[in-house]
Amino acid sequence: MESTPLSLATLPLPKEKTYYQIALVVAIIFWILIVVSVVGIIYALLAALAIWLTHGLLIARLRSESILVEEQQYPELYATYLEVCQRLEVSPVPELYILQAGGVLNAYATRHAGRNFVVLYSSFLDACGPTSSQIKFLIGHELGHIQRRHLTKKMVLVPSLAVPLLGHAYYRACEATCDRFGAFAANEPEGAMRALLILGGGREAALRVEPARFALQHHSQRGFFVSWHELISNYPTLSQRVSNLIALEHPQYGQKTLRHPFAYVCAFLFTWRTLILLYIVFIILTALGAQVHPHPVPPAQP
Repeated sequence: MESTPLSLATLPLPKEKTYYQIALVVAIIFWILIVVSVVGIIYALLAALAIWLTHGLLIARLRSESILVEEQQYPELYATYLEVCQRLEVSPVPELYILQAGGVLNAYATRHAGRNFVVLYSSFLDACGPTSSQIKFLIGHELGHIQRRHLTKKMVLVPSLAVPLLGHAYYRACEATCDRFGAFAANEPEGAMRALLILGGGREAALRVEPARFALQHHSQRGFFVSWHELISNYPTLSQRVSNLIALEHPQYGQKTLRHPFAYVCAFLFTWRTLILLYIVFIILTALGAQVHPHPVPPAQP
């Protein structure tokens, strides 16, 4: 099996599209039931309003207390950011902020009121520098979420994302796709893998750990609990993510690993998604039952 060079057309993984289509069908069914139930749509609108207002306050805090990266403010990082945006054909360019998060190594993309934002945690920036391939990978990963419209799709898929196994599987597929966006942005496989190693073990570990050896953990460290952990996670494990990046040049690392069958049962039953799903179903059934069997109106007293 030969490796296939990455291009913008080949970055999205087929399984992301497959899970999206399944989740969309399930979401449409749920939305129809929610609208028909009347009460369900009121709950949905109130929840949407609360989330929108809360997220608006978080964005306000971000814009007023974090550092906006501009040509005149952190020019080296801004130049790197524009380079990655151009390589991934992201337009308009989202605002980029640096956030101090108490040593957390991470980044995220978010959206509010029709505007996209990318946030880099300062500790990750300190660990790899503003022009490194590692920072290009991280920026590219977050821009992948924007380019694939994951943030918008999530709002449509809310009911189906509460379904155990399905919601987690869709999220993991999206993250795996965005790792490919990051690798394409970095244009250097070694740098992309080192970025993930920084997330796993910090800057020193990334310099000393051998990526191929770490990737082998995904294939050798298996069993019931590892399988359960994978199935209830929104991200592929770090060892799998590194293995996937190595597989871009060495396809043998992309061989599928088996999961323990009983882990699927536990992942479906023992997760907060099960409780949310049951709550949604309860509201819908209660509302529909009230419409089918309305309370009798007592006769008027003479």
